Amino acid sequence: MIFVISDTLEKAEKILPETFVGLNIWERTHIEEWVRLNPDILGEDLLILTVEFDRFTQSTDRLDILALDVAGNLVIIELKRDSVSGYADLQAIRYAAMISSMTIGKLVPYYVAYRKKHYNETVAEGDARDQIIDFVESEGFVEFSTKPRIILCSEGFSQEITTTVLWLRSFQIDISCVKMTPYRVAGKIIIVPKVMIPLEEAKQYLIDIKVKEEEREQSGGGTSRARNTMNVLLENGLVKAGDTVYLKNALPAYIVYGDGDLIFQATITGKVGQSAIRWAKDGKEYSLTALAKIIFRDLHPENRVTQALNGALFWATADGRSLAQVAEDFVKASSLT
Repeated sequence: MIFVISDTLEKAEKILPETFVGLNIWERTHIEEWVRLNPDILGEDLLILTVEFDRFTQSTDRLDILALDVAGNLVIIELKRDSVSGYADLQAIRYAAMISSMTIGKLVPYYVAYRKKHYNETVAEGDARDQIIDFVESEGFVEFSTKPRIILCSEGFSQEITTTVLWLRSFQIDISCVKMTPYRVAGKIIIVPKVMIPLEEAKQYLIDIKVKEEEREQSGGGTSRARNTMNVLLENGLVKAGDTVYLKNALPAYIVYGDGDLIFQATITGKVGQSAIRWAKDGKEYSLTALAKIIFRDLHPENRVTQALNGALFWATADGRSLAQVAEDFVKASSLT
């Protein structure tokens, strides 16, 4: 429940929750649009790739929303407007199984069509692929994993579903439940989202495990677009460990660069991937993209970054060129010789 405090601060009025059915709110017309336009309502940064996806082989099923998380996992978002909706868990698992073989190349045309339909944007397939890759904070990302995540979103969840979800999670299946409770306050409808599973206490543990797995995988080698950028810079002496880089290029309009401000400075570690730079502010190591997002978020929390980013475009050397530009110029020059 929530409480509304009077203007005099003397009274607290208890507001009881409503129901989606009672408010004439529909799954596809309303709830899907809310999540599509504001994916952080589910409690995390997500890039919406497509909606009402129905291109499954030999199946007429229709997936509500398909998204991407910052770790590079596809996310099946299954929406239900009440707790009576049975088999939501089984339905989502079926979608996850059918989407598990999806590649970036196969998905790009659907993402292009989605941006065209809902935002009237004409995106070339190459640019669309870059947007998908750049959204992922792991700079070792090259392809979707074969284990999509599942988010069940509903007004409530039956005991059968929560028990099933907890059991599936014990087998390392990443499935979660987000409860959306509607209230009517002063003639307006207010939605209060809450992650029911996993509990907040368990979430940080799972994040730590995920980070550890990514670091272990990256230490074993591999190549990628972002990883190659830093390799080009280091291997050809364009930058070296200990060089200072500055977050000053192509910044969003709401970020004002401060010359000499440690917030905008980092040093190159000589590594690639998650530990490419060390932030002058806290001495910790980050990837180029992850640190850019952290700085943008900390300076302006109201402008939460959810779109695709490429950290190499923002971080610049002392001469003012972005790291991406330095690498690109070298590659172009080398190809002419």
